[in-house]
Amino acid sequence: MISKITTVIALAIILTSCVSQSDYDKLKAEHEQLKAQLEKCENGAEKIIAKVEQAYAEKKYSEAKENIFKLYKEHPESSKNKEFELLRGKIEKLQLALKKKKEAELLAEKKKKDADKKEKDRIANLNNTGIWSVNYYVDDFGEPTKEGYIRNTYLISGAFSNTATQDSELSVRFLNSSSSNISIQLYEYASNNPVKAYSSEYYKVLILDKDKKRYNLTAINYKSDRLTFDKTNSRTVHQILMKGGAIKFKIVESDTPTTQYEFTIEKADWYDNAYRKLRES
Repeated sequence: MISKITTVIALAIILTSCVSQSDYDKLKAEHEQLKAQLEKCENGAEKIIAKVEQAYAEKKYSEAKENIFKLYKEHPESSKNKEFELLRGKIEKLQLALKKKKEAELLAEKKKKDADKKEKDRIANLNNTGIWSVNYYVDDFGEPTKEGYIRNTYLISGAFSNTATQDSELSVRFLNSSSSNISIQLYEYASNNPVKAYSSEYYKVLILDKDKKRYNLTAINYKSDRLTFDKTNSRTVHQILMKGGAIKFKIVESDTPTTQYEFTIEKADWYDNAYRKLRES
C-alpha cells in the first residue's frame, strides 16, 4: 500500500511538468490527499498500536514506550491509551529489574576479576614477604630454636616526644610469635637499646589501617624491653597487618601522656605470606 502511494506521488510530480494549470491543480490536490493518506497509514492509531505490541513482544521496551507516548499525543481519543498506561508502568518495572540485574552482573564480574587478579598476584608472589622475615629465637648457647617469629627486616622509622624532647628519631621493631602474641620494641633516638620498663606500664595504641578504619587498643610493658598486646588485641593487630597497605600507629604512655611514639608502616603488604611461612615452619 505504502509503495503504491509513493509511486503515484512520484508520477504525479513528473507529470506536472507537461500539464495545464487546471490539471496541475488537480494533481496537486490529489498529491496532498495521497500524502495525508500516507501519513495516516504511517501514524494512524492502529499502526502505532501494532508497533507498541510488537516492540513489547520483542522486549524492545524503550521502543514500546516511545510509541505509547506517540499514541497518547497523536490519538488521545484511542481506547488503548488507558490500557497502554498500565503497560507503560509494567515496562518501567521490567526496565528497572533489568537494570538492577545488569548492575549485579557487572558487579559480580568485577569481583571475580578482582579475585582472580588477587589470586594470580598471590601465586606469583608466593615467596614474597615484603618488609617481613621469619626468624627464630635462640637458646642460651645462641643456637636457633624451633620457635619462630615474624619481624620487620629493617627497622621502621618514626618520631617520639616527651617532656625532654620533641619529634626525636625513633626506630621500631615488631616481634610477632603468632596471631595472638604480638609485641613491639621502641628504640628512642634510633639507638640499639629498646625502651625498658622497671614496672608494668600501660600504653594506649591508636591505629589507622589501610582502609582508614581507626582502632584504640592497649599494650603493656611487663618489666621488659617490649610492649606486648594481649591475645584479643594481638589478633586485631594481626588482621590489620594481614590486610597490608599503609598503617599508622600512635602510642601514648597511659601514666605520662606527654610520652608519645608515632610511626607508619608504609607498605605492610605480603605479611600474609610471612605468616604462612611461620605456620609452616
